[in-house]
Amino acid sequence: MDRINLQVAQDHVLSLTKLRKPIIAIEELIWNSLDADADLVEVTLCFNKAGGLDRIRVSDNGNGIQRDQCEVAFGHLGGSPKLTMQTTPKGRRPHGKLGRGRFKAFGIGREVLWTSRYEEDGHCYKFEIRGRKASICSFDVGDAIILKKGSHGVDVVISGIDSNFPSLANAEDAASELSRRLALYLNAYPRIVIKYDGQVVDPKALEEHVQSYAVQTKAASGEPVDGELTIIEWKCPVDRTLYLCDRHGFARDERNPGIQAPGFEFTAYFKSPVVERLDADNAFGLDDLNSELKDVIAVCKDALRTHFRKRESRRTEDLVKRWRQEEVYPYKEEPTDPLRKAEREVFDVCAFKVHEYLPNFDTTEQKSKQLTFRLIREALESNPTTLQTILREVLALPPEQQDELATLLDRTSLAAIINAANLVLNRLTFLVSLDSLLFGDFKKTLRERSQLHRILVDELWIFGEQYTIGVDDQSLKSLLAKHITLLGRDDIAPATGPVTDLDDRERIVDLMLYRRFPMGIPEQYEHLVIELKRPACVLGKKEIGQIRDYAFAVIDDERFDKRKTRWRFVLLGNNLDGYAEHECNVDSKEYGHIYSSKDGLVDIHVMRWSTVIDQAKWRYEFLRKELEARITTDDGLAYLRQKYPEYLP
Repeated sequence: MDRINLQVAQDHVLSLTKLRKPIIAIEELIWNSLDADADLVEVTLCFNKAGGLDRIRVSDNGNGIQRDQCEVAFGHLGGSPKLTMQTTPKGRRPHGKLGRGRFKAFGIGREVLWTSRYEEDGHCYKFEIRGRKASICSFDVGDAIILKKGSHGVDVVISGIDSNFPSLANAEDAASELSRRLALYLNAYPRIVIKYDGQVVDPKALEEHVQSYAVQTKAASGEPVDGELTIIEWKCPVDRTLYLCDRHGFARDERNPGIQAPGFEFTAYFKSPVVERLDADNAFGLDDLNSELKDVIAVCKDALRTHFRKRESRRTEDLVKRWRQEEVYPYKEEPTDPLRKAEREVFDVCAFKVHEYLPNFDTTEQKSKQLTFRLIREALESNPTTLQTILREVLALPPEQQDELATLLDRTSLAAIINAANLVLNRLTFLVSLDSLLFGDFKKTLRERSQLHRILVDELWIFGEQYTIGVDDQSLKSLLAKHITLLGRDDIAPATGPVTDLDDRERIVDLMLYRRFPMGIPEQYEHLVIELKRPACVLGKKEIGQIRDYAFAVIDDERFDKRKTRWRFVLLGNNLDGYAEHECNVDSKEYGHIYSSKDGLVDIHVMRWSTVIDQAKWRYEFLRKELEARITTDDGLAYLRQKYPEYLP
């Protein structure tokens, strides 16, 4: 037995055993087999009784290592004899030229045993080479013995495995990764067979699409350098990788491509003499700070983005063609102007993404596909910002509810449905915000006319859906003018003088609402006149007297029609004093009904805001439950700040 010693510092050799991925160690051993013209390479995993990874064997039928070549193969770091080899005896491009690959095996095990079988002078010989990580600069080489019969090749056994290495123990995943790492070489030499624990390493079986592009980078001198980028799209999920290869396609390093290409599983291979030179200049891998390498990666990213834009466009075109055949595509005619064309392109992209992210979309029933595409189209046409939320919610519906929605859309539009739901939610939110305004922190500072009044002008539905605003904070004279206009009473002379109350004062009403409704009399009207009081105001004798004055001014003014019009006057506030409470509790009348004219055409009411809000909530309670609306005080305040910022205290 002989011992071969490396004349290199041990810490330097140990640095070569460090691996980004344990599969790299197996890959390097496979490359050694391929450089020895092996046509068959088999990786075998051996497990101990506890199920842990115990040994890894890599066997090949290559030419083997000759005994007298051991000094060159194991006694030197660098200076591999493959440096001067253009091709192997079988005409293949050699991979290893730096003499460092064999040390990678010590990255996963503490001991490595090479058993070589080779032919020489008509005889078959066998010998062993043993290396230990603890003394990595020394290798024990056994004597060669003659075999009576046998085949040439090398068996490499890695033992003393440092950990279970799940990525190595899972044969299917490891074989898939080796397929990607060795893809270019195996595609060039398709007769080679590589097996990983029974799994065939076969890139062709996993490939979806392969395409290559000529690209050009720059050397440090500024001179252009030709290269080639090959992109392989896979049928199965993979970790995206950009392999930086020498001119022959042998990977020297790898990077994350760093691009967005949803729906594509790919590996990219950049071949260039630049990579070869940069790798030779640095024993520890390519330097990310190198300006040449930065230029290489930038060029590769640009080429990848261009490739996948074209591929996505092609895939979308194919899908649209199929959707047309299935009669689920929502557009029948081709776009006739640039705007419509852009809209169609946006739709196609959205539809493609839905197809991409819903695994069962292809097998979905025709009606469900039609609904989905119709939703996309209508959302894009009405409010594109809502598309994501709409699709997420609709696609989560069970099939029967999707069918109900499809039927509903046959009767109305998505925009109308959205507007109706939004209207209800906004009103529910306003009711919550009104509670905060009238009974919360704003109660003491809220002003009547400049704040509360201005907000309510846009929210009159709270008093009843049947009313339309007539007069907003104007004199009784304006109220009369509006009244005459509504009735179409040309026989009534235009009001030339003011409308005064019983004390001969011209009054200002806060709001006058009206409605027209059938009562057996054509053009019948009801007027609702509201006097608002700020939350801090307690309703009492003074305020009740004020609303009475308004009502009696109407009764006593002949210009106000008493035949086709009913009048309802409401004093509205937060709280009532003792006098007001007494006035509101009148026998034979509902609470708060303090006056009714003999002809029943004029009524006066005193109401609390809490009653108005409760009545409005009751009207919308059914819709709130059906919509499953969840509205908080913060939502209400946010609604006020967004819609009425200038009127908030």
